[in-house]
Amino acid sequence: YGPPGCGKTLLAREISAAMGAREPKIVNGPEMMSKYVGDSEEFVRALFAEAEVEQAEAGDESALHVIVFDEIDAFTRERGSLTGVTSGIGDSVVNQLLAKMDGVVEAGNVLVIGLTNRPELLDEALLRPGRLEVQLKVELPAAEGRRDILRIHTRAMRRSGALAPDAQAAVEDVEDGLPARTEHFSGAELAGVVRSAASFALARGAAEVEAGIKD
Repeated sequence: YGPPGCGKTLLAREISAAMGAREPKIVNGPEMMSKYVGDSEEFVRALFAEAEVEQAEAGDESALHVIVFDEIDAFTRERGSLTGVTSGIGDSVVNQLLAKMDGVVEAGNVLVIGLTNRPELLDEALLRPGRLEVQLKVELPAAEGRRDILRIHTRAMRRSGALAPDAQAAVEDVEDGLPARTEHFSGAELAGVVRSAASFALARGAAEVEAGIKD
């Protein structure tokens, strides 16, 4: 959990790759909610079905299956907290997910990761041991982290010789350069800064070429 744009989904993918798991199933929380009774619960069951079948067939030789719920707070609010909702669909989906996660403990071939910006909204039953018991806060990057992120997003420019020396110095200068001037920026916002700078540079270059042709 943590602020938007800090790489939570990327971190989940890297965890999956580091553990040698199958390609993770990444589900967007709002997509879980259907207006038809029973559809959302069926979707939850389907997410775990492949892992359950493989566990039954291969046992301990089964590969690891990773299920990532992005914006998990969209469908796992504390039961009974959604005023004005009389169908009970939200509560039923939470119950179904809890039941499947209890089965995960016995199966051992499924890793469930939930991502959220609002951890305080989650049903407490989800956070007990055996379910989402490990909580990791992903903070906004510090100056050194911002420098590293900027290095990543300007890597191709450096390789192709498209990054001016003064721009490269601004990226590397943690004290007075771009990392210092982007305090409180998320990784996504830093990527946006690089894209914007590249766009301005291209526009400026095109204008200079056009001016040269006219001359």
